[in-house]
Amino acid sequence: MDSEIKLRYISEPMFKNLPRPVAMVDEKRCKKNIERMSSKAENLHLRFRPHFKTHQSIEIGNWFKDHKIDGITVSSPEMAGYFAAGGWEDITIAFPFFPGQLSAVNALTETCDLRLFANQKEIITFLDKNLLRPVSIYIEIDAGYGRTGVPAHNLSAIEQIVKTIQNSSKCRFHGFYIHDGRTYNARSHAEIKREIQPSLDSLKKLKNQYPNAVCSLGDTPSCSVVDKFEGIDEISPGNFVFYDLMQFYIGSCSMDDIAYFVACPVAEYNQLRKKLIIHGGAVHLSKDSIQADGSSSYGLVSRFSAAPELDAADRVHLRSLSQEHGTVQFPETFKKMDFRSAGETVLISPVHSCLSANLFNSYQTFNGKTIEKRVLS
Repeated sequence: MDSEIKLRYISEPMFKNLPRPVAMVDEKRCKKNIERMSSKAENLHLRFRPHFKTHQSIEIGNWFKDHKIDGITVSSPEMAGYFAAGGWEDITIAFPFFPGQLSAVNALTETCDLRLFANQKEIITFLDKNLLRPVSIYIEIDAGYGRTGVPAHNLSAIEQIVKTIQNSSKCRFHGFYIHDGRTYNARSHAEIKREIQPSLDSLKKLKNQYPNAVCSLGDTPSCSVVDKFEGIDEISPGNFVFYDLMQFYIGSCSMDDIAYFVACPVAEYNQLRKKLIIHGGAVHLSKDSIQADGSSSYGLVSRFSAAPELDAADRVHLRSLSQEHGTVQFPETFKKMDFRSAGETVLISPVHSCLSANLFNSYQTFNGKTIEKRVLS
């Protein structure tokens, strides 16, 4: 039987003849994601220090306070300053410190309890000489991902850095941190657990050697799926607040957990070629892509009110992007497109919500509320 596509159009007056893409947040789903991860951390006796780089919004950040969250993670001193101005006093900057950050870091130490990443003895020495007030230090550990951090097997190097911190008057040793991006290559719960196991083993070993150290794990796939965190004291995932298409294909979430979308105006439609041209390009959705349902995908057309788990044959993807344009391609199985005219609005679930959200200055909720966020300078 021939399939038909029935897209969900946004018909509210605020979206009539939408002039440009709009970042959309489903507040109910978002708060449910926060509640789920907060409860998991509490039940497993883990400190929850969520990463706010995904939403970058003081208002959304305040939703976490309903779950007694008092410490957060960010990715830059500028982001830390934004949330410090919003009342957060316990902040980790999860990016290796470098000297160009010194002025901003010294300003932050006036208003909040700050933790930095420092993975080299020379950086500790620099901080000790130039900080105005003390900070706490995580040593980032590389358990095989290969991006940043001290190799987990190099115990002598780790010991030397710990001793350098302990001999410093401005740096306090806080613990060890791992963000293992290998879980982003997984496509099932079993694969997520297999990919994260070297990191869990490494942190457990370090916890045995340094029992007072705080051992922290930071990636959304493992924090969403793993149910045993032996040797771990703290989790700091970020993407889970919105989730996205990538997390769905990894296996971290279901379709109905995704809480972030981009509403895009349709500029052209072509029944013969079974495609739509939308005003929604790389400057709105980012250029991140995944292999999904037989080809590269830059996003999924959302059937927001339909059954959450769609078979591959029923999924309609954004198959190509340029700066401002996006091409939605319908599968060959679709013989009819339920479509009225150019100027309609469709919802896209981006591949990577963190990158897309970073490109907007605010969010709209589905009940018409505007949520402000950090604006890039």
